[in-house]
Amino acid sequence: MPDLDWHGSHTLNTATATAVTSALAVSSLTYATGVHPMWDMAVAAGGALGAAADGARRGRLGGTLAYRAGLWLAAGGWSSWAAAGGPPWSLPTLAALAGAALAGRLSWNAVGRYESAEKLRRRKAAEVAAQAERQERHDAWGEQWKDRLARIAKLEGCKVVAIQPWTANTGYTVEVDLPGGATWGQLKRFEDALGSDLRLDEGCGVEVAGGRRKGTAIIRVSTVNVMQNDLPFPLDLSPTSIDGEFAIGLHRDGTPALGSLAFICGLGIGDTGSGKTNTLNVINAQLVRTVDAMVWHIDTTGAGLSLPWLTSWALNGTHERPVIDWSAHTHDETRAMLTMAIEIIEVRKRRYQQLMRKANDTKLPARTDVPEIIIVVDETADLPGNIKQQIETVMNTGRAVRVRVLVSSLRATSDSIPVAVKKRAKWRWGMYVTDPEELSYLFSGFQQVDPADAPWPGCGFNAYGSTKPRPFKAFVLDPDRMDQIAAAVSARRPVLDEISRSVPYGRYYESRWARVLPALYEGETLHPVTRPYTDVTVVPVPTAGAPGSTVRTNPATGAIAGGPGAEIKPGSPAWERLFPNRATNNTQAPGAQGEGPGKSLRLVVNNTGQTPQEANDTADKEPPAEHQTEEAAPQPASSSAPMPSAQDAAMRLLLDAGPEGTGPSRMEADLKTLGYRTHRTTISGWLRVWAASAEVRQMGTGTQAYYVHRSYATNQQGGN
Repeated sequence: MPDLDWHGSHTLNTATATAVTSALAVSSLTYATGVHPMWDMAVAAGGALGAAADGARRGRLGGTLAYRAGLWLAAGGWSSWAAAGGPPWSLPTLAALAGAALAGRLSWNAVGRYESAEKLRRRKAAEVAAQAERQERHDAWGEQWKDRLARIAKLEGCKVVAIQPWTANTGYTVEVDLPGGATWGQLKRFEDALGSDLRLDEGCGVEVAGGRRKGTAIIRVSTVNVMQNDLPFPLDLSPTSIDGEFAIGLHRDGTPALGSLAFICGLGIGDTGSGKTNTLNVINAQLVRTVDAMVWHIDTTGAGLSLPWLTSWALNGTHERPVIDWSAHTHDETRAMLTMAIEIIEVRKRRYQQLMRKANDTKLPARTDVPEIIIVVDETADLPGNIKQQIETVMNTGRAVRVRVLVSSLRATSDSIPVAVKKRAKWRWGMYVTDPEELSYLFSGFQQVDPADAPWPGCGFNAYGSTKPRPFKAFVLDPDRMDQIAAAVSARRPVLDEISRSVPYGRYYESRWARVLPALYEGETLHPVTRPYTDVTVVPVPTAGAPGSTVRTNPATGAIAGGPGAEIKPGSPAWERLFPNRATNNTQAPGAQGEGPGKSLRLVVNNTGQTPQEANDTADKEPPAEHQTEEAAPQPASSSAPMPSAQDAAMRLLLDAGPEGTGPSRMEADLKTLGYRTHRTTISGWLRVWAASAEVRQMGTGTQAYYVHRSYATNQQGGN
């Protein structure tokens, strides 16, 4: 049996027909049963009252209510008259009913038009009245703010352009035209004084920022403390791109606190218990939502940054793949990771030129098959200097090929965060700290930031891009929610591209989880889903030697063990043949720094024309005649032998690099790791001189240039 449709269309014509047939039926029933005709009128009166009540509830006008009640009374009057004069179906009574129905049908439209016009008139009148009220309130507020700015900031002649309440009714924004010559920076110094004058509650405050044009200011006044309440992480886990901005929390006015790591680096600080780790987890959550960026972690204080994101996979097997691609929990693992990152920067610059040209951009586009690499570093204070230098190198050189860094620390001091790292971080956020000077160090260049504006855990200041530090409250992310996020995004996490995997230190990449997971979960049973990552041959990462000793297998330079350069020991006859001590040549490369008395730059390399290995073998058998003199005698290869000059070591790096070559930035980092403090400018000067004398070959141009030793450049094409 089909369902009845009680919501069919009901027009004015069908309504008129319904009214006519209903009146005729009631009147005929009254006539046939002998009921007194006045009962029809009583029923109609009840219908009139009901129609009026319903119309009033729906906001009908009084005239419309009277009209509808009149229709009911007219129908009742006709029914009573027709039943009393009988019969209702006689021609005169039917004619009277038809006339009344026609009049009601035609008048309905007129009444409807009247009601619409009257409502519009009344609405406009109400809007005008409301506007007048707002204007009156605006004028009063404007006068108050004009007087306030004159009293407190000594800015006479300010004009209040607009005052806009916030949507959540938690504050308002004042737009001000400043008097001639005044800047919003002058006004910003009085934020605390303005808040005090307004008698704002604790947690509320005043923020001053620049307006849409010079000479204007935006004053944000929060009147309700929204930062003391927890803000759960958003439910939306849809795929995103690293090229987009993401929210880490909300500002006082309810607008999102934004950040991005697409082309810039980040820096965050926060004291113990301030919510720094939670904020890092929020950033991690937004990063793992992307389909074109992979996340590497460095946390040598126990891997607390990585464990919440790995445990559900490693121990519970809730998803097939880890959402964090690599986690370094030791200094040696960290060096391996950063060395590989530096190598990836170099190789991507060379090998992805066509991809950049196809995109008509000098920067590599992030894609699912060529993902950006985000290295998140938690707590830098305890990291050795050479690791900090590697971090600086990645920050300095990785922008164009999508290798970026986010650094965090408990303290914002120069010993915890090197100046170079801070300068490279264009996105900075700071959670609660006890010492205002630390926020001043983090946000140098801005007016002093007051920690009292963010006094609760999870509160801080966010400065992204060109924005000034603004108080914000970070989203809250608990372990259960992190497990849900990891399971939801695991399947769409990207994998490292083959070109990046092919770098020399890529040999340590494949067995990263086989090294790391057993150490992180010592005594625990790993879930079988981890076997594709752990049932592989473990390749131990190079271990740094003791202070003052040479680095075994040359891990700092990224040389493959047994490579041609690694066979030649400083001070050996082969070393002297490759790097002759030209004591009579005092020529120095442009920008070069002297290496000490009696030492000059070695400008000739491997004059014999032999390969490095051939030179090594020959020299070991018979030292060259020109080095038989006493002052040029080769030094024995022993632990007491002096270190070779920085230029000797630089040429050694070129030999170690092999046909893949290397560049000034990479060489600067490697030299620093080996104990030299030679600047990139000096290295570039050496490379130019060597390239001019055909000792090395320059490959590529501009920022994409790298250098290959002539022993490997025989079959390569390039320009000097």
